[in-house]
Amino acid sequence: MWTQITLEVPDDLKDAVVGELSDDGVAGVWDDATRLVLYFAPNADLQNVERRLRDIFERAHVALPQISRCVVEDCDWTEEWKKSYTSFAIGNDFFVIPSWVDSPVPVGRLPIRIDPGQAFGTGTHETTQLTMELLERWVEPHHLVLDVGTGSGILALASRLLGARQVVACDIDPIAVQVATANIARNNEPEVWTFCGSVDAIAGGTIHLLLGNLTADVILALFEEFNRILARSGLAIFSGILNEQREDVFDTCRKFRFAIHEEMARGEWLAFVVQKHGA
Repeated sequence: MWTQITLEVPDDLKDAVVGELSDDGVAGVWDDATRLVLYFAPNADLQNVERRLRDIFERAHVALPQISRCVVEDCDWTEEWKKSYTSFAIGNDFFVIPSWVDSPVPVGRLPIRIDPGQAFGTGTHETTQLTMELLERWVEPHHLVLDVGTGSGILALASRLLGARQVVACDIDPIAVQVATANIARNNEPEVWTFCGSVDAIAGGTIHLLLGNLTADVILALFEEFNRILARSGLAIFSGILNEQREDVFDTCRKFRFAIHEEMARGEWLAFVVQKHGA
């Protein structure tokens, strides 16, 4: 048995809802035109789920819609979800293809074949899209790239396809590492390496480009480590930052003498390109 929550959600808030509830035990999502249907295990904290939904709508200055709740029988949510996840273009250069679909690749685009499994990183979330678009502009062939919190590995794969010399992807979730490793093998990219862990395992001054599609709290907590592992004049792309968290992140960048080169926004989310000082 599962608890089903249904509510009307504007298109520009769907990714925020799914992304923020990913840590609250959402077991399945069905995108039905203007509605989202969310499925939770019987022991899920539904009061917390509804509180987080209210927060999302309040931040977007949108009235919270009526939330309906019911109990439904078991079914294979993975198969149900796959019906709504189809191939799509992302950024200027890429075309994401689910591993169970055989789609022709549009001319001029690079294919990334993924099965997100239980990991974050389908490519549909605004934070991933922002990171991808900045990555396309800032990655260089000599870069050693580190993708922190890699999830499905989609950003690590994109880095390598864009010509980065070598890419390392890490995640503290062993399931995510398994998913990313499988996706890397699926795309035949031998110069993308994965490990289960975090930035404390990386040698100091070695990373040329760091990808941090995380949350503001995690970015701020790890900033001292990011500063340690980045090479002199190394770059970082940070995403997963809400509009109201902008100044907190900027203040920390300034504290560590990082220059802020570019900022992008989509919906309620922000992403930045910053550079470590060269002295």
